[in-house]
Amino acid sequence: MIRKSLIVIVTMVTMAMGVANAQQEAKTASMLLKGFLESVGKGDAGSSASFFADSAYIEAPYVVSLGLPSNIKGKKAIEATMGTVKQAAPNFHFKNIKVLLETPTEVVAEYESGATMANGRPYKQHYIGHLVSKDGKIVSIREFLNTVVFVEAFFPNGLKDLIGPKRK
Repeated sequence: MIRKSLIVIVTMVTMAMGVANAQQEAKTASMLLKGFLESVGKGDAGSSASFFADSAYIEAPYVVSLGLPSNIKGKKAIEATMGTVKQAAPNFHFKNIKVLLETPTEVVAEYESGATMANGRPYKQHYIGHLVSKDGKIVSIREFLNTVVFVEAFFPNGLKDLIGPKRK
């Protein structure tokens, strides 16, 4: 009887530890966002893309006003884009991440980026992002940013490319 009781207790403790470990290993949306933003700064596009589900997307709705696509769809496209960002801004990194709202599968946060572009221009941006996750992977990030700051850093002639005289 004592042996059976001990076996039951050991089994229950082992099961409880397994549940606790599984809960610790499950990545919340907040953990995914922070991990992804940190990985971008390390410059490994493959590592950054590994945070995403295969059919995930990043959306930046304001950049469509600049004539750019507002969606990056699919893990491979996200990886390619992260590689392009590092080429354009080798020391690109995120900082000052402030989580505003969160659930286990969604997070809204403010964060900043800093970089010196390959063209020598500074890039300092303030973002608001909304991340949705499922099964420990990012399924979407919707990011809002100041397009003027973006244009000044990334476009060859800065704002002149948007508001200067049209060239034929």
